[in-house]
Amino acid sequence: MTALHPPREVVEDVVPAPAPARRRRRRLSPARFTVVVVCAAIAASTIYPFVFMAFTSLKTPQDYVDNKLGLPIPPTIQNFVTALSGDLGISFVNSVITVGAGTVITVILGCMSGFAFAFLRFPFRAFLLRLIMIIMVLPVTVLIPPIFKVILDLGLVDSYPGLILLYVGLSIPAGVYMMATFFLAIPRELVESARIDGASPFRVFRSIAVPLARPAFITLGTFTFLGLWNELLFSLLIMSSPEHRTLPVAITLLRQSVQNPTLVQDAIIAAGLLLSAALPFLLFVLFNRQITQGMVAGALK
Repeated sequence: MTALHPPREVVEDVVPAPAPARRRRRRLSPARFTVVVVCAAIAASTIYPFVFMAFTSLKTPQDYVDNKLGLPIPPTIQNFVTALSGDLGISFVNSVITVGAGTVITVILGCMSGFAFAFLRFPFRAFLLRLIMIIMVLPVTVLIPPIFKVILDLGLVDSYPGLILLYVGLSIPAGVYMMATFFLAIPRELVESARIDGASPFRVFRSIAVPLARPAFITLGTFTFLGLWNELLFSLLIMSSPEHRTLPVAITLLRQSVQNPTLVQDAIIAAGLLLSAALPFLLFVLFNRQITQGMVAGALK
């Protein structure tokens, strides 16, 4: 009998493929190692103050005096109770009201003004945009006399509307410039096609600009909120009564509000600072992705 041999092509097809070569480990070059070390040092220097503040807020005054760098064993929440038992709770609500209202108004006005600068044609448009850029670089101390004079003439000193109006005035230049830059990156074909179909400027703004600008809204709102939340100078200047003080002012004056000033109050102040940082930190964690998209949206487009 003659043996049957498969064709050469079949034999070649069934030949097992060579085993994949093992990937070689990529060596860490000196330059790459330096970058890693520098980034790790920056991360540690950023995280350590928060860890130290959290540990300090959970210690008793005596534990803090005995070992400032040690762990809080056992931890205590008495510092938070002491901080909130004073004016800190009311000041937290005051900050939420004034900063929240100022942020919402800034985002709305900044979006509408940015759309106008990007897509509408009106006299002195370029000059006004450059004027806004000039206002952005002015030192804050230069604005103290005129702002206080306006708030005083309007009779809004030591009131929520006065501080909200001040916050909007401080934040609106950067908001307008940021939103105008974002809207200028939107393809003009979308707007022109909507206009050809008979859409009014408000319809274009509502149906096209607003949905596309959602990442920019969140970015502007987050940075405005963070900037106003930590604002101290103008809130201390405008809000004079204790029941209207914002949280940064209350924390600054927290040492004077403690009944016994001879006690070590660093643990109580650390508790107040931790409460102040909790809301901005939570806001940044929730909208981290949207903030990143808003920051790079103009560059990618």
